[in-house]
Amino acid sequence: MTETLHEAARPDDIAILLPGGGARAAYQVGALCAIARILARDRHSPFRIVCGTSAGAINAATLALHADSFRRGVARLLRWWRALEVEMVYRADLASVAAHGMRWLASVLVGASGPKQAASMLNNAPLRALLQKHLDLDRVAAQIATGNLLALAINATSYTTGHAVTFFQGSPSLLPWRRTRRRGEAAMITIDHLLASTAIPFVFPAARLGDDYFADGSVRQITPLSPALHLGARRILVIAVGQFSGQRPTGAQLAEPRYPSFAQMAGHALSSIFLDNLGADVERLQRLNHVLNLVPGERQAHHPEVSHIDAMVLSPSRDLGAMAPPYAKRLPRGVRYLLRGLGSTEGTGASLLSYLLFDRRYTKALIDLGFQDAMKRRDEIDAFLDADALRFAPLFPPELA
Repeated sequence: MTETLHEAARPDDIAILLPGGGARAAYQVGALCAIARILARDRHSPFRIVCGTSAGAINAATLALHADSFRRGVARLLRWWRALEVEMVYRADLASVAAHGMRWLASVLVGASGPKQAASMLNNAPLRALLQKHLDLDRVAAQIATGNLLALAINATSYTTGHAVTFFQGSPSLLPWRRTRRRGEAAMITIDHLLASTAIPFVFPAARLGDDYFADGSVRQITPLSPALHLGARRILVIAVGQFSGQRPTGAQLAEPRYPSFAQMAGHALSSIFLDNLGADVERLQRLNHVLNLVPGERQAHHPEVSHIDAMVLSPSRDLGAMAPPYAKRLPRGVRYLLRGLGSTEGTGASLLSYLLFDRRYTKALIDLGFQDAMKRRDEIDAFLDADALRFAPLFPPELA
């Protein structure tokens, strides 16, 4: 990989990458709890570079705020996700869902003249108030000043240019970058950046930053690992929120396939946005590492701009979409009717449901699964976080390696 190692970065700096996935991001909290269990108490965060996208951006911002105490940051996340309800994220009463849904349908049928009038299925206005209440983003600068944090990076997608934009707040030595259809911009991270990163197209409204409107950061993020590399990381831990092996249809679904519902098509689209680019980027990294292993060490020493990148991916052992239907009845009536009409309460259509199911019982199930999955790989995680470990190999979970 050919990214510049900045003076402020250290060779042993580890980045954590938290991709998007709506309510599925609760899985990341469970894995983080396991990492906190593995690490010593009162330790500073092992991740001086924190990158987040979509709902993962909220988790990333919380970790960055508490870079001086990883355990405390994880505890805050755990408390936040365990108390979460749908109405705290988007308006879910029948009247609001009906009005917003009709506006969305009208915009699809007759079009809209500009971003201000572009509609979405759901209104996520409550999320802003929730984030303002729980996140004091002014603390990010203090963590950077003390050296506990090198950078916080939040990803969004520009509607104007179509570029994947990484907004980063970090050490003054970190420089902006520009590549094909993607760029990095220095910024003071605010709640608006988090809302931009979580603006799933068609589901939540576009968010304005300056003179531009933005969508979910996963939409055009063709190289999800790149921001961490630009910020100086040489070791990256990724906590994904879906299975790279894809969905596993039941025997009945295989024997009698049905025409896909809107929810099934939307679920596949979201899975493509949130997972496919990440999987492809990690595979590219693996191939480049194999090529570098063929180059003699003395030759590599003369080209420090090209280096081996350690990466490890934690991902669910179960289909998070398939876990969602039993909790659908807990949704407020308006959202339940909408999703049922779209066909998202059964079969593979439940993927869409899983992204929007901000219910504490469902998120608790995901947190428990994330904790169990990570603890099963405790020795691997411990080795990966060891500053003296070199070229630690396992990228994907064992079944996909």
